[in-house]
Amino acid sequence: MRCTYKYEFPNFDYDIPQLPEGFVDVSWHNDVCPSFSCDLNETQEMVVWVNYADENRRECGGLQFTLVVKDKENDCDPFDFACELETDSWDAILNKISSLTQGAKA
Repeated sequence: MRCTYKYEFPNFDYDIPQLPEGFVDVSWHNDVCPSFSCDLNETQEMVVWVNYADENRRECGGLQFTLVVKDKENDCDPFDFACELETDSWDAILNKISSLTQGAKA
């Protein structure tokens, strides 16, 4: 069975909009919020973290959406993550994904 954010976070309070093509749900109940991953290139992937809409339910505080680029080979070292954007705007996340994707193709 493939896990989804709705299964892993049954009480999640935000309906996640459609992500760009290529993103897959990689949510895991031991994380603080749902996440979605997509290959950026041969060695890196983009991960979008979607936090709770209710700020009081956010375990680590912060903004609702975070986009990171990380090395595919090193899942455990937080120092290998490059935070590209933290925002409360879904449109800003989509624009940044588009920008990173276009840069990867260049």
